[in-house]
Amino acid sequence: MSVYKVFPNKDATIYSGLPTINAGRDEILEVSSINNSNAIGVNVGADDIRRALIAFSSEDLQTIKSFTSGPFSAKLRLYLAYASALPQNYTIECYPVSQSWVMGTGKLADSPNPKNGVSWYTLDGVTNWATTGGTRSYLYTSGGGVWNATYSGSQSFDYIADKDLNLDVTSIVDRWFSGSIPNYGFIVKQASSIELNPSSSIETKFFSMDTHTIYPPCLEFKWDDSNYNTGSTNVGTISSDDYVVLSENNLGKFKEDDKYKFKLRARDRFPVRNFTTSSEYLNWKYLPPQTYWAIQDYKTKEMIIDFDTTYTKVSANSTGNYFTVYMNGLQPERSYRILVKTILSGSQEEVVTSNDIIFKVER
Repeated sequence: MSVYKVFPNKDATIYSGLPTINAGRDEILEVSSINNSNAIGVNVGADDIRRALIAFSSEDLQTIKSFTSGPFSAKLRLYLAYASALPQNYTIECYPVSQSWVMGTGKLADSPNPKNGVSWYTLDGVTNWATTGGTRSYLYTSGGGVWNATYSGSQSFDYIADKDLNLDVTSIVDRWFSGSIPNYGFIVKQASSIELNPSSSIETKFFSMDTHTIYPPCLEFKWDDSNYNTGSTNVGTISSDDYVVLSENNLGKFKEDDKYKFKLRARDRFPVRNFTTSSEYLNWKYLPPQTYWAIQDYKTKEMIIDFDTTYTKVSANSTGNYFTVYMNGLQPERSYRILVKTILSGSQEEVVTSNDIIFKVER
């Protein structure tokens, strides 16, 4: 398996209530519709729709394309910073943008605003969004971007759902890979039933690429390149739920562009006593085929890469178990813990262990 994260090279929010404002360097991306209020102090009685634009470099995408010869999954991930007036159920949509746009250097609170990049009216501070060649949608104020509605991603939320965005955009990225549509990034918006409702009120804010936190947006790729083949070795397999997992080659520190294969060693916590000339604690066993890995932030305990029965499988060869981590998907200057989950043969019992396999990513 492999998990690879790409971070944006530009993002911005566009506002129907402030249609000429550029917010390319804001720390927040807004995906909101507040048509029944005057939350930003202008256009009383008019619309107040806020959409996010996010783009990833074609060079980074070509790197991913070279890794993924088979099926893959691509998820656009945004992390919630603030929410208000959420209904019990709502849907956020995502489409590929149909025109190239400029991020700009403005912030929402700038006075004067430089107006040197994308806004509700323009794609670069000067040129208006096209009126043909794509889908447009607005309530009262024309503009708001142009997108290809043929390909899309969406995520629906209920009252108890995690409010972070984890949008499946595989169909869009696949078209970028094939060249059938150009890569101008994504537009993320509330569903049209919300945006075009003059009485709607929903506010969701996410961290942008300019955030000073560990939660920037990313495009997360996953694909299965695992291989479980122990060869002719006569080493046994863990069958008890009381075992120890260690990494025999953890260097402890890695650079943010490293790709590293972690090798795992497992053994029974309390081996059966035998009369031998060597320690039973040196006898290792294989982890079962239904074994998966995850990465947790050491300080916050948040799951950075969660267990996935398709994409985070632990592999095996004649020398033991292993898996590969691309360090560029992890925030530098932070420490992480590797977790291992095994589903024991003949049952659905899950055993999760870490034994403090900890490493740090450095710049």
